[in-house]
Amino acid sequence: MPPFDPPGHEGDEAALHPHRRFHVPLIVGIAAFGMLTFYLALIVATQVDGYVLPGRQLNLGVPEVFPGVELNTPEHASIEERINIVVLGLDQRRDEPDGAYRTDSVMILTMDPYSKTGGAFSIPRDTWLDIPDGYGGYVTDRINVAYELGEYTYEDYPGGGARLVKDTIEYNFNIPIDYYILLNFNNFIDLIDELGGIEIDVPEYAYDPAYNDCNDCYYYPVEFLEGPEQMDGERALAYARIRASDNDFKRIERQQLVVKATARKASDLGTVFSNALDLYKQYKNAVKTDISDLQIPGLADLAQQVGPENIRTVSMAEATYSCGSACPGAVLLWNRSKVEELKARVFSDDAFNEDNATVQILNGTEVPDLARYVETLIGGRGIASDRVRTDELLDGPLYDRTLIVSLDGKEFTAEQLAEWLDLPATRVVTADDPEAAEFLDSSSDVVVVLGADVDLTGLEAGNTSLQEPNTGG
Repeated sequence: MPPFDPPGHEGDEAALHPHRRFHVPLIVGIAAFGMLTFYLALIVATQVDGYVLPGRQLNLGVPEVFPGVELNTPEHASIEERINIVVLGLDQRRDEPDGAYRTDSVMILTMDPYSKTGGAFSIPRDTWLDIPDGYGGYVTDRINVAYELGEYTYEDYPGGGARLVKDTIEYNFNIPIDYYILLNFNNFIDLIDELGGIEIDVPEYAYDPAYNDCNDCYYYPVEFLEGPEQMDGERALAYARIRASDNDFKRIERQQLVVKATARKASDLGTVFSNALDLYKQYKNAVKTDISDLQIPGLADLAQQVGPENIRTVSMAEATYSCGSACPGAVLLWNRSKVEELKARVFSDDAFNEDNATVQILNGTEVPDLARYVETLIGGRGIASDRVRTDELLDGPLYDRTLIVSLDGKEFTAEQLAEWLDLPATRVVTADDPEAAEFLDSSSDVVVVLGADVDLTGLEAGNTSLQEPNTGG
């Protein structure tokens, strides 16, 4: 008996029918379905990867040619691509019930999942801002009342107080906030104690002759001597809260020291990644946040990759000034240009900080104060004012061509300035170029010579420092 052949497979069909026509549409359809499935899988994998494990994006070895597939990553994240978390410290004493309270501290923690750097940007609690009212309008008040307004006054505000704080920060400062964390005194103490305390190198003497953290507690003096000190939760809370010996700005600096010390201790213990979810679950009912359980390990892993040594701390305090008798109570107005510069130190491209170039801007035109204006613009793009000096060249030479002179190998800064000023590569010259000869005596790394053909369109585009705040100066 001959071997059994299934119907349609009698012998070698290819050999018997060499000119057989295949069902081409069916084969193409199957192939297309397979490609579509693979494409969708790539999108889901890369998107979920960025959501669950930011900073450890998959590298699948596939060219990034399909929309929605995120494989190649830049060196640095933009402010929109960074992970920004606002941490709110409630002014709720230890023996007070839960409720809507004002925020004693407002700090934005940010992490760059690409460069593995981070920062802390603190906003003084008395900063005078425009706060959305939920109906398309705004009220002006201190930032420390925003959470209370969203929870109590605007009962139907979508997302409540935390959402109102996010919206207020984004509207006034153009800082998108992804998540919030809400802490009270007891949460703070428990967190520090769970880590076994933290060590802070106290930079200067601080004291409060009558400190307490609850309504029914006795007042008692606390002082902190200059030098390293091991602190438990209560001691760290007192250090972060007192301001009798100085002011709220110094208190912000102490709060940032506490944040860095906490990150350092958690990182040293391996707690940030290995035990992050357990720690979070332990205090989940006490600490309010919109970070999901699914994201906790990934964010903690990214924090460990960043490390405390790569956290840059900046306070907005130096951009504020007292309103005086013209405002109700202790109110701080703020200068938008200075805020943009301070923001840039935390949220802008870290390459400027790595380059650490000093810049001199020379006004070789007949436009008054042009050098100082350009200084303001580049400050909003990430070059700190303490690294920039200007010369308006009053009664000095005039130049037809704008030129960038790189004197000390700070090529990144020089090339970025040329790009902002819409200059071709030929306008960037080094010290050995004849055009650089008259600028060799400059003590700066990069000299910007503003000529009659200067074009500030690109530098001005999207620079929010040009817009004065609705409240403030």
